[in-house]
Amino acid sequence: MKTLVAVPHHEYPAEVRDHVEDRLQHLVKFYERILSVRAVLAREAEQHRVELVAHVGHGATLVVEARGNLLDKALDEALDRMTRVLKRHKTRLTERHRKGGRIGH
Repeated sequence: MKTLVAVPHHEYPAEVRDHVEDRLQHLVKFYERILSVRAVLAREAEQHRVELVAHVGHGATLVVEARGNLLDKALDEALDRMTRVLKRHKTRLTERHRKGGRIGH
C-alpha cells in the first residue's frame, strides 16, 4: 500500500508526517486490498483538518474528513471513520459476492 501525507503550506514538521504515515499503515488490517491512502493535513484558524482518501481498486475511492482542536484528536477521528468505511465496503463486497450479483437487485 502506498501512503502519501500532504501538508499544503508546510505547517507541520517532518516528525508529524512520519507519525501519520505509520498510523495509516494500520488500515491494512481492516481491508487488505487498499492500493493507496493519501492524508491531507491543514490548519484552519484554531482547528486542524485531516482528510483521508483511500483508493481500494475497481474505481472505488473512499473519503473521510475530521476536524479538531488538536491534530492527534482529528487524526484519531479520521482514522476511526476510515476504519468504519473500510469495514462497510468489505462487507458490501462479500455480500455481493455471496449473492452473485449487485446489492439491491
